[in-house]
Amino acid sequence: KYADHFVNVWERIAKRFKGNPSVWAYDLVNEPFQTRPAKYDYWNIQRMAAEAVRRIDPDTPIMIESNDWDSAPTYSYLSPLAMDNVIYQVHMYAPGQFTHQFVHNAFGEQGSKNFIRYPGRTGGEMWDKAMLKKSLQPVRDFQLRHNARIYVGEFSAIAWAPGAERYLEDCISIFEEYGWDWTYHAFREYPGWSLEHEDGVVRKDAALKPVRESARGKVMKEAFRAPVVN
Repeated sequence: KYADHFVNVWERIAKRFKGNPSVWAYDLVNEPFQTRPAKYDYWNIQRMAAEAVRRIDPDTPIMIESNDWDSAPTYSYLSPLAMDNVIYQVHMYAPGQFTHQFVHNAFGEQGSKNFIRYPGRTGGEMWDKAMLKKSLQPVRDFQLRHNARIYVGEFSAIAWAPGAERYLEDCISIFEEYGWDWTYHAFREYPGWSLEHEDGVVRKDAALKPVRESARGKVMKEAFRAPVVN
């Protein structure tokens, strides 16, 4: 009954927004996470909804997300939908030990001495632009194998992560090289991700102070100014 309801909700959305120029795509599920077999698994539930939407709206793109919080490695086993005008979304927070450090726990007594830096060693490996490319390779392979349109729906690094601006710069460089669309997570949602709050300081959450321009914000502005390559 929940699968039927899910499909019905998307039918109602498609009927309501069909032909609306403000709608870029129908993003069917945000960050699915499935660890065991299911009658209505993360892929088939999206397929069912996509087919239902297509019967109503043949033009607006359908957006599909992969397993494990829409992470890049799962693209090694993702199957494409048997329909046209599909966008495949991926979220990029690798390595999570760097991008999400101290998001869910305290800084600790050593403060910045405990911080993981980029570029630098994380989880026993050297993370730099080459390693970012390696981590995204399953998505690149999927893109080339299926001539797929790729959209990086989320990527970020927490404000206090040393080298966060370099991480964003390297990510964007890779996305642009591969011809992927992308959006930053997130604007004015939470001080830790905010580009309008200070970066590289030992503070937490709401204690971060607003700034005219953060190093991360400067990277994003420069990326926004870059010419679009079709």
